[in-house]
Amino acid sequence: MTSPSMTTQALKTLLAFSLVLIAGCAPVKEQLFDWGLQAERSMSDLNLHYVEAGPHRWAYLDSGHSNDSRPVLLLLHGFAVDKDNWLRFARHLSDYRIIAPDFPGHGDSSYLPELTYGFSQQSQWLWQFMQQLELSSVNVLGNSMGGGVALLLAQQQPQAVNSLILMDAAGVFPPQQSEFQQRLAATGDNPLVVNSKQDFKELQAFALEQPPFLPWPATDVLAQRAMARSAINRKIFADIMAETEQLRVSEENLQWLAQITAPVLIIWGEQDRVLDVSSVEIFRQHLSNTESYILPNVGHAPMLEVPQLSAQLVQAFLGQHN
Repeated sequence: MTSPSMTTQALKTLLAFSLVLIAGCAPVKEQLFDWGLQAERSMSDLNLHYVEAGPHRWAYLDSGHSNDSRPVLLLLHGFAVDKDNWLRFARHLSDYRIIAPDFPGHGDSSYLPELTYGFSQQSQWLWQFMQQLELSSVNVLGNSMGGGVALLLAQQQPQAVNSLILMDAAGVFPPQQSEFQQRLAATGDNPLVVNSKQDFKELQAFALEQPPFLPWPATDVLAQRAMARSAINRKIFADIMAETEQLRVSEENLQWLAQITAPVLIIWGEQDRVLDVSSVEIFRQHLSNTESYILPNVGHAPMLEVPQLSAQLVQAFLGQHN
């Protein structure tokens, strides 16, 4: 006869075995991740929307509505990531209507392989997105690739950009090449394009000095999604590099900087291995109205690594210019 204790132990063992099977099931991981992501968005009062603008269908997060009287803060993500990079940062800026789009070819926005996805084209598409949402005056914050696009927007549409925030931004060639640039030049290896789970883990360690906590199963799901987009990311990166090489020869990017009239805040991680901190001095030389902060023990994404501190710096700057 089976004792009650043996039956209880068998049930526990069966339950544990079932949980292991569930944990290994990709659709369950995806569902759990999406639930967690929705919870993070809700904590930041951000809701997902879609809009047709130009040739693309844009996905974006919005903390307000068309009649919202708060100043708009437009958040532009970097290459090969998406709008959700801003979630924990945005929750510290409730005085502003936050709008965080996925650039075309990223996240949930559409991708058309026959088009070119360099900075210039992305800035034109961004302006179409803003017009569709009737955003006539915005504060723009761009990280990495998003910073390069933000610079072009401020130069091309000065009437629409009230202030500009560059966070480890693309747009200039630093006097000191970054570890990423050296690696790309020497081997052609691009750590920003993920082809395996190991690549994703190495990318986190490479780009972030203080990686944020990610609950299970976020790392697995993010790695799988990055792997699924590797071909798209390679194409977009090639488009960016082709345009960048033209700018390196012409120095047209430095001429654009001199034309920007909006006040500029520069925030940079001192340990950025992707875009070297020496970029800050070039921005200071060519932009007319800047203040800057270099953050110790921070890498390429301050909004992920030190979201509260980054938001405090942004809040103080915007308070002077809104």
